[in-house]
Amino acid sequence: MSLAPSPPAPQPAWRTVRWWFVTAVALVTVAVTARLGVWQSDRAQHKESLHQMQQAQALLPPLTNAAFEAPVDAAQGLHRRVSLHGVWQAEHTVFLQNRSQNGAPGFWILTPLKLSPTAMVLVQRGWAPRDRVSSEVLPPIETPPGSVTIEGRWVAPPSRMVELAREAAVPAMGSAPRSSAIRQNLDVSAWATELSLPIMATVLQTGAASEGLARDWAPALSGADKNRGYAFQWFALSGLVAVLFVWFQIFLVLRHAPPTRP
Repeated sequence: MSLAPSPPAPQPAWRTVRWWFVTAVALVTVAVTARLGVWQSDRAQHKESLHQMQQAQALLPPLTNAAFEAPVDAAQGLHRRVSLHGVWQAEHTVFLQNRSQNGAPGFWILTPLKLSPTAMVLVQRGWAPRDRVSSEVLPPIETPPGSVTIEGRWVAPPSRMVELAREAAVPAMGSAPRSSAIRQNLDVSAWATELSLPIMATVLQTGAASEGLARDWAPALSGADKNRGYAFQWFALSGLVAVLFVWFQIFLVLRHAPPTRP
């Protein structure tokens, strides 16, 4: 009587399609998450360098009216302190809505300051709360006539808020007229061109509250810590995937591998 043939030896796990598929997915995941971690680290370093440059600019002597007699390179003047004398152009004041401060809704108030017949700066003068009933009511602020002196720093134009729809140029029938001074966003260059205003820079006015305006501006931070946090998360995920791969795909496979037949 012939003996039945012995069953074939089980195929090693690393020779199966499933093992190679999981290995490929794990390697791609480790590579992608590690690359994202490096990218976030580079962004953090870039932001830190920019912040250090801003701090160095802030230590330079303040710019005066003479610096704006001719076009100034923003790369050289941005974030520098300014000490300016001029006359407010109150008729061109803009109220940027939906700008909160300490959790309260309100407006950023921006008014051009005329330095000379050929030079103006747009000054972000401060913040004022919105009316509790209607957002169309302008907050009461004071704009001193005649020559004034302001202290501040040269900043980038106001940040842009998300707009769900364009503001209507003409109010709906029966509604209260909307003040043309209230805006959601302001493209400073286009606005200055439209009104033929020689705007040379945007200035953030600093100092104590006055004229019905608060100036409790948030300190300028680099924002690098957020990117470092993201980088840590990506590197941690990459390391976790690598550890799980080694444990399940290599260690356990070798541990439970069938003994080699002589």
